[in-house]
Amino acid sequence: MKLLVVGCGSIGRRHAGNAAAHGTVGIVDFDSARAKDVATSLSIRAFDDLDTGLRWQPDGVIVAVPHDQHLPVAVRAVEAGCHVLIEKPISNGQEGLTAFLDRADALDRKVRVVCNMRFHPGPATLKQAVPRIGRVLFARAQYGNYLPDMRPGADYRELYCARAKAGGGVILDAIHEIDYVTWLLGETETVACGAGRLSDMDIDVEDYAAIALRHRGGARSEIHLDYLQRAKRRGCEIVGSEGTLVWLSEGKQPERCRVRLYEAQSGEWQDLFADEDLDANLPYETLMARFASLITGAEDDGLLDGRTAASELAVALAGKRAASDERVQHLRKSA
Repeated sequence: MKLLVVGCGSIGRRHAGNAAAHGTVGIVDFDSARAKDVATSLSIRAFDDLDTGLRWQPDGVIVAVPHDQHLPVAVRAVEAGCHVLIEKPISNGQEGLTAFLDRADALDRKVRVVCNMRFHPGPATLKQAVPRIGRVLFARAQYGNYLPDMRPGADYRELYCARAKAGGGVILDAIHEIDYVTWLLGETETVACGAGRLSDMDIDVEDYAAIALRHRGGARSEIHLDYLQRAKRRGCEIVGSEGTLVWLSEGKQPERCRVRLYEAQSGEWQDLFADEDLDANLPYETLMARFASLITGAEDDGLLDGRTAASELAVALAGKRAASDERVQHLRKSA
C-alpha cells in the first residue's frame, strides 16, 4: 500500500509517522525543502509537488494542509483515483463540497475526515456508557487551550488557525466537539452561538465561542470553545433520566483523563476509565489503521464519513453566522 501525506505541519508529520506502519509513505508540501527535511527525519519519500506525488499512484492521500486548501487538494486526489483522509474540518466553506462528494461517489473513492476524538478514551467511553443513563436530556462539552502555546517553537500569528483567510478560528479548529456531541446525541436541528475575540492576541478570528444545539431526539447540548485557557482542558458531561456521565481531560504531555458514571439506581459514582499519562498518539494510530483497512476493503471503519462531516461543517458555519448576526437583547438598566 502507498500512502501520500500532503502537508508537513505538526499534524502532517504525525500522520506520516503513523502511516508508515501500514505501507510505503510519501510526503509533499508547498515548501519542498521542508518536505525533504521531514522525509529525511522519518526515512520516507519526499516529492517536489502534488502532481509528482499523485503520479506515484498512491492508494490513499492524507490531506493535512490549512483548512482553505483541504477541498482543492482532496479534489485532485480523488480525480487521481485515490481514497482520501482529510484533516478536520472537511473544508472551511460549503462551496463545491457537495459536487466533490458526488464525484467521489461516482468514482467509488472513499472520503473520510480526521476526527480523532472518536478514538480517544474519553468520548469512546461515553459512547459505550450512554445507554446506562437512560434518556439523554442534555450535555455540556468544553475545550480550552492557550493559542500561543499550542505549537511550541512556532509563532502563533503564523498558524492557519489564527487567520480567517485560511479558515481559522476556534469554531472550525475545535470542530471535534461538534462531531462527538453529534455522535453521542444525534443530528442537530437548531444552532445558536455567541462568539468573538476576547483576548489581545494578534489574530483576526474568534478565540471564544459558546454554542447551543438542539438535537433531533430532543436533547440539548452546550459547547464551550476557547483559545484562552493557560491550562489545557477538555471534557463533557451528559445528563440522562437515570444518571450522569462525566469526562475530563487535563493537560498535555502528560494528559490526565478520567470518565465517571453516576447511576440513580445505585446512588454511587464509579470510575469507568482513568489514566494519568494518556498516550496522545493512540487515537491517531487507531484512525490511520482504520483508514488503511478501508483501502483494503473493510466496510465498517468507524471513521467520520464525508457526508456527515459536511453536515457538521454546516453546523459550525451556522454557529459562525449566528454569532456575527449579533441578535442580542440588550436589557435596560434598572432605575
